[in-house]
Amino acid sequence: MKVLKGFLRALDYVEETCLVILLVVMTALNFANVFSRYLLSSSISYTEEITVMAFVWVSMLGSATAYKRGAHLGMSFIVEQFPKKGQAFFVLFSTICSVVMLSILFKYGVIMVQGQIALNSRTSALQWPSAMQGLSIPVGAVFMIIRSVQMGVTQMVRLWKEGGNKA
Repeated sequence: MKVLKGFLRALDYVEETCLVILLVVMTALNFANVFSRYLLSSSISYTEEITVMAFVWVSMLGSATAYKRGAHLGMSFIVEQFPKKGQAFFVLFSTICSVVMLSILFKYGVIMVQGQIALNSRTSALQWPSAMQGLSIPVGAVFMIIRSVQMGVTQMVRLWKEGGNKA
């Protein structure tokens, strides 16, 4: 259990550090481009490409963070009408559905990245490998699977205990 907690803490650090760095890069590049465009009458050509790439990564890692915090959409109005142990089963069902969907996302993300690598696909302005952006999908899916299971188990255990205390 101690190893798992250490792993999840390390994952927290990686997620949050990447998110902060990417958001700072996006903000700085957009500011520099606006500054350049309005004051120097010249646009920095590659900023949009880097910003879009960073945005895709932020979206995927941010979704994993949303899973971790239990901030994903749910049908709480309906689920809360059931007793706590019934709610635990809904959490289990939701977690299974999420893991299945994210596994499919992972599979097709890997296929997409393999295609990008095989075709030697490159970005237009910087000529970076397109797989740098494409990797956000399978990597983000793995992060979301881990966070979905983490939150699902936490919520199920809590609801099951709460349901047992009221009997």
